[in-house]
Amino acid sequence: MSERGSAPAAENKMGTMPVGKLVFNMSLPMMVSMLVQALYNIVDSIFVAKLSENALTAVSLAFPLQTLLIAVATGTGVGMNALLSKSLGEHNFKKANKIADNTAFIYAISYIVFFNPRLYDRKTFLCKSDWKRRCRDHGTWN
Repeated sequence: MSERGSAPAAENKMGTMPVGKLVFNMSLPMMVSMLVQALYNIVDSIFVAKLSENALTAVSLAFPLQTLLIAVATGTGVGMNALLSKSLGEHNFKKANKIADNTAFIYAISYIVFFNPRLYDRKTFLCKSDWKRRCRDHGTWN
């Protein structure tokens, strides 16, 4: 262990690894994750396109919303994780509990916004294309 009592040098790559190699090493998992997400949509589209044109239209319309949901959830999770780690590292458990409570509240609000179709105008989302009639038919709620 080092003089300051931190992790061994082999585990502390942020302080010992060259910057170029560190950036590549740290960014590779994120790039693979984004690639898998994009491939998920492509593979989904290939299989669904075999069913019908309407099914492919539905998948194509859902992808931007799905990406937005993932971005909000991931962003909230990463931000909460950073704040929570900092608070726990400072042994400030009261602040950590407050951060966890606030994060649960933010996730609840996100759930209400994204999963309640009455809170946003779905026709605006669905009908920004050349095939408005078909979108309007798919975008109506019974």
